[in-house]
Amino acid sequence: MHIPLEEALSLLRSWRTEGTRLRIHASGSEFRQELRGTIREMEGTVVEVCDDRTKLQVDLQGADFNGDLSAPGYLVCEFRNGDRYSFYVLR
Repeated sequence: MHIPLEEALSLLRSWRTEGTRLRIHASGSEFRQELRGTIREMEGTVVEVCDDRTKLQVDLQGADFNGDLSAPGYLVCEFRNGDRYSFYVLR
């Protein structure tokens, strides 16, 4: 379901507070990355996720969001330039 930026940020903040483990897929025209980690920091619309060896920062400003708050939960962020970030709660 389509959700606004503030609701997407609220969902990410709750996952950060709870220490929720996530599977993150990041892709675009020149990159592809997969992580299993947690949200470490959030400042404004910038979200930082980390696993044991990798840190990824993404500014969500300007993205379109689809997500679901019900278990297990997910959030997909799509940008007009084709970049896409997907966050899935690990069970």
